[in-house]
Amino acid sequence: MLSTCVQCGVCSSSCSMRYNMNLRRAIARFLNKQDFWSNELWNCTNCLICQQRCPRGIKLVDFIINSRSEVIEKGSIPKELRQMLENIQKFRNPFGAVKRPNFDAKIAEKGNFEYLFFIGCSAYDQRVQKVVEKAIELLKASKVNFAILPEENCCGNDVRALGEQGLFGMLKEDNMRRFETFGVKKIITISPHCYNAFKNYYGIEAYHITEILLNKVRNAELRFSKPFEGLVTYHDSCYLSRYNKLISEPRELLKAVPGVEFVEMQRNKELSLCCGGGSGGVVRDFVWKPSAQRIQEALLTGASYLAVSCPFCLVMLEDSAKAKKAEIKVLDLIEILYDSVF
Repeated sequence: MLSTCVQCGVCSSSCSMRYNMNLRRAIARFLNKQDFWSNELWNCTNCLICQQRCPRGIKLVDFIINSRSEVIEKGSIPKELRQMLENIQKFRNPFGAVKRPNFDAKIAEKGNFEYLFFIGCSAYDQRVQKVVEKAIELLKASKVNFAILPEENCCGNDVRALGEQGLFGMLKEDNMRRFETFGVKKIITISPHCYNAFKNYYGIEAYHITEILLNKVRNAELRFSKPFEGLVTYHDSCYLSRYNKLISEPRELLKAVPGVEFVEMQRNKELSLCCGGGSGGVVRDFVWKPSAQRIQEALLTGASYLAVSCPFCLVMLEDSAKAKKAEIKVLDLIEILYDSVF
């Protein structure tokens, strides 16, 4: 399919990592019978926008993943990504943490819950732990019958994106066996990465938490007690907007919060700029950071708050906001909801 490329440059001009890689140039090498592989293709975050906008319909992200798979056994991989994969293999999380933080939620036993709340690897980050704790309280307040696993494996979404198909297969097999043991039928997660993996690669009935909480708000099963005052803009996660078309639900939930004044960024919905955290980007340090560009775009709206619905987006964008000393606060949508409910 790459031979159908007309070198229009839409992929490279759309690319969220365009200053760290040049996909058009890589394809040109292929068309000239040169090696398609380039070390810079490890910089792709699998954000999907190149594939979505390609006028020829070329599955560009699939080619990048397949190319990575071909060379990953040779060890030709950035050291941060190699360490990430080793941590997942040994500790079942990308950060090498030995023990997951404790959370005040019912532990799953077969038959004692309707939904499994899958916490995800990002909860090893202290900033994300606060979001998880508030998510648990909101689910309780909404009378959702849920439980958490005593221990979790990585879902493997970004392992698959890096081309490590063997490790992904092992994680999926282990997770499916564990889900069967506990009688898991439906999963709720705060991570779009986990949501994407369970929905599209595992074939499990999966929900992003914004879908569940929005339904509870619509049915008046979750009520607000006070306004959240402020002008808020929203950043779309790649794995919600482009991969799974979950666009209106987070916005409707955000607009339902009393006191919130909502404003869109210029690049939004399916055309949103990636934060740079996908496909292992969360453990790397790039010279040019798309998260810094995204903060600049958020500032142009005049908003006081930048809402996200992804733990990786939260970490990446908050770090860039602090680095730029930007007068905008990055919050997970769950935090905004929590502040208005409790």
